[in-house]
Amino acid sequence: MEVDLDLKEGVLQLEKEHLFEMAARVNKKRAFLFVSKVLGKHIPVHPVKPLLVSGLLAMAYAKEQTGKTPLLQDRLVEALKTEDHTTLTEAYEALKKEKLSVGKQPIVIGFAETATALGHGVFDVIEGASYIHTTREQLLDLDPALVFEEEHSHATDQLCYADEALLRTDRPIVLVDDEVTTGRTNINIIRDLHAKYPRNSYTILSILDWRTEEHEEAMRQLQEELGIHITALSLLRGQMVFRGKTLDEPAYSYEITEQENRPDLSFHSLQSFFRQVPYSLSHATNLAGHTPYIHETGRFGLTAADTAAIDQAAAEAGLKLKQERKGKQTLCLGTGELMYVPMRLAAHMGEGVLYHSTTRSPIHPVERDGYAVQNGFAFVSPEDARIQHYVYNIPKDQYDDVFLFFEKKVSQEALLPLVHLFAERHVKHVHIVTLSDEVKVNG
Repeated sequence: MEVDLDLKEGVLQLEKEHLFEMAARVNKKRAFLFVSKVLGKHIPVHPVKPLLVSGLLAMAYAKEQTGKTPLLQDRLVEALKTEDHTTLTEAYEALKKEKLSVGKQPIVIGFAETATALGHGVFDVIEGASYIHTTREQLLDLDPALVFEEEHSHATDQLCYADEALLRTDRPIVLVDDEVTTGRTNINIIRDLHAKYPRNSYTILSILDWRTEEHEEAMRQLQEELGIHITALSLLRGQMVFRGKTLDEPAYSYEITEQENRPDLSFHSLQSFFRQVPYSLSHATNLAGHTPYIHETGRFGLTAADTAAIDQAAAEAGLKLKQERKGKQTLCLGTGELMYVPMRLAAHMGEGVLYHSTTRSPIHPVERDGYAVQNGFAFVSPEDARIQHYVYNIPKDQYDDVFLFFEKKVSQEALLPLVHLFAERHVKHVHIVTLSDEVKVNG
């Protein structure tokens, strides 16, 4: 398969080499994937990098609203091009000190699962913003405020459990995704939003924007039809032409082989740092399904008043985990939609820490220079046995220890495939970190 790219200038002087590599995707609807080098999903990154990318998207929005270029923009761009721990950390500290004023305070919506942290980071640096991320979780005794479809995704249904009082305002909506391919997902959510909670202004923020003229025309027609204003901003724009066949079935075995020499396991509960919310999974298949979620992820909505508490929790819990590190090279691995909180914790765990996350997306790995996904492994989600998860780019002999983060309490039996994976990758110490431990059996 081949993909021809015609790149156009984005809102910043960032090149494709700074932002993504490419890989083949196992999906009939779309044969390839732009694998972000700055998102912390499929490729391990310094935990501050995705937070700086969120800051740059927030700055693009602020400039669009005010006409002024934020003072820290160039510093963040330069920091993003480095791997230096001190440079990255100091740039993020400077970003956190200055909230961006954008006029009317927006409601930021991040798309699950890949952009849950990206959207959270945008919200975090905009003065007076509110935040909610969409989810694929179906909850017991709670009806979603929005339901829409992400058509090209491997798991298409998207739900949003926002407080309707928040949505029943005329505040501008900012939709955040890592990539806009056709714009159909954004059109779908704007239609559902506008039918239930109409307003005038919508902005789409993304790292990459691949829409064609035809796709942009569809967005213009939606504006005229609904009488609204839609703005799309990205760090890099372009168009692509694909030639070849899709991979409908994996051409690679993701199987994890059982290992005799298991790593040392330790368990860490961070429940005391986070606020439990009284919702659980509607179709609980195991222990985690009966465990509450936490407030700080943004799945149930966050306001500006929540940011200080999240900052404090991240700093204190991150320092606690830092003391548990066993070596110089550490991987912090988020799971599924749980990306932002472990990313923030990892940022407080010292040098030699990389971060990324598991995913629902099947990608074809190839051990070849310049290819984005060198290896990949499949396992049943320890939190929901109905869902297949994948993890990529874990080399052998790379990490002294791994911190594996779950929002909910998980059983040791459900963890066995991952324990075998880390043994096969020659990881000596594995830390299981849970943010919510209190089990409440439904009914």
